[in-house]
Amino acid sequence: MGAAARSNSGETASPVRELVVPDPSSSVRWHQHDWPHPLARWHHHPEVEVHLVRESSGTMMIGDYVGPFEPGNLCLVGSSLPHNWISHLDDAEPVRNRDAVLQLDQDRFFAAAEELPELESLRPLLDDAARGIEFGGRTLEDGTAALEAVQGTFGLRRLAAVTELLSVLAESPESDRHYLDSHGGSYRLDVEETELFNRALSYITDHLADRLLLRDVADEVALSRDAFSRLFSKATGVGFSRTVSRMRVTEASRLLRTTRLPVAEICYRVGFTNLSNFNRQFRAVTGTTPSHYRRLDQH
Repeated sequence: MGAAARSNSGETASPVRELVVPDPSSSVRWHQHDWPHPLARWHHHPEVEVHLVRESSGTMMIGDYVGPFEPGNLCLVGSSLPHNWISHLDDAEPVRNRDAVLQLDQDRFFAAAEELPELESLRPLLDDAARGIEFGGRTLEDGTAALEAVQGTFGLRRLAAVTELLSVLAESPESDRHYLDSHGGSYRLDVEETELFNRALSYITDHLADRLLLRDVADEVALSRDAFSRLFSKATGVGFSRTVSRMRVTEASRLLRTTRLPVAEICYRVGFTNLSNFNRQFRAVTGTTPSHYRRLDQH
């Protein structure tokens, strides 16, 4: 992809499971981080995560879902559901404090609900989080403000801020929810598998405009074709070809929104070899043609 996207292959040595260090003074962990960052990779953890992207656009991967994100992207990611946000940038500058993140142990909340029945109202939300949820509408506005309000709070004020955030998300109407993963979070990769998948994903991101064959990427990570195919199916639920196609459509969507490049040039820039296939794959993912997508975005 050249300068249009950037990944950091040095991040691939990180383990499959992010170790979330608990805050002994709080029932949740709130933090923010830059991009690139060791935490910004394909990974999972047992904690439920509320994730806000403040700056940059790019490709979001949650379970088997691949799609675009823009500044203000707010998602709820369930326990052990793998996820990653890859920023597409035209320069080498990092994005400072790109992400605001709140992580909570849902088992701890469910246990507390036995003594505090008001918390039981969170159970449907946390169950739905197994699929991953992207929020829009009024929930996006109120949820973003509530997440940011957690920063700098302590003690009862933090508990009140977290309760307000979870209440906003739990009370969100279905029209404000976009469910992402189709498998309900049933993914499990061990440490070695995730390191290999991260290496493959980094290579694909950096070479999206090139001819990407399964055998070539398999060679890049030193796996047989069969083993690599199984790894990709296990990691994404949809396999190598569909994942690459979705990533290309996502990057094409970004270019359609942010540049005036002709559709034909975008087609080849993101790695499609002919316009008819590009149009077909774009419609399959977005429900419309690239030209119509650009016109809709301009309204």
